[in-house]
Amino acid sequence: MGLPVPLDGDGWVQMMDRSGVHGALVAPPGVGREQFFRPDMDRIAAAIKKYPGRIFGMCRVRPRSGREAVDELRRRVEEQGFSALKMNSLDDSYRFDDRKLLEPIIEAGARLGILLYFHTGDRHGETCQPKMIGDIAVDYPETNFNIGHVGYPGYTDQIIPTLKRAPNAHVETAGVFLPILLQNVVDEVGATRILIGSNGPNSAIELPPVMVNRYMNKLIPEEKALITGGNFRRVLKLDGRAADRRSR
Repeated sequence: MGLPVPLDGDGWVQMMDRSGVHGALVAPPGVGREQFFRPDMDRIAAAIKKYPGRIFGMCRVRPRSGREAVDELRRRVEEQGFSALKMNSLDDSYRFDDRKLLEPIIEAGARLGILLYFHTGDRHGETCQPKMIGDIAVDYPETNFNIGHVGYPGYTDQIIPTLKRAPNAHVETAGVFLPILLQNVVDEVGATRILIGSNGPNSAIELPPVMVNRYMNKLIPEEKALITGGNFRRVLKLDGRAADRRSR
């Protein structure tokens, strides 16, 4: 989820409660790039602390800052409980197939055991194609990768070949209200490969569950449950975290 303006934890939880949504993975808005997204990540860190189990943080970095980006990611995950990394090629004018540039941050994310999210599609889609993420994912088979926005618009034809080649890759639905596209993913690779997303508060966060539950009639209840939350829990390893807390 991306923010047009920063929201604090109270704002997110109020919006979630109105919409019947229990948890959200929250990313810093693109407008924060000039400050390396730090003020917005500080706001997310405070929300994680105040609303554990409901707000989950996505770290956003500019890879051209090199070691500084790696250290930022590690601090946000290890000290503040962030759960994922977001990469958008617009943030630092790069390409997802620039492995020399991206390798340090990808390796750090893999060691930290977090979800790696990549924005795809849009007007700059040539720099952030789904197949590029597949090329990375096959080299990190123990790490979960997320193809944001299902490659839409412009690159949805790459989704199925990429998911078949990289079993640790998933798609995410933010801003994409195309049931037939998502049903094709289910038919080809299974319901375990879709994470629900909303682009909230740009889009109403209650709409994606409505799309899945009311307009994807081929899905059985178990598949709907996976898409609307079960897969999210699995890729973020939430059940494992809860078990770790209980054992302490």
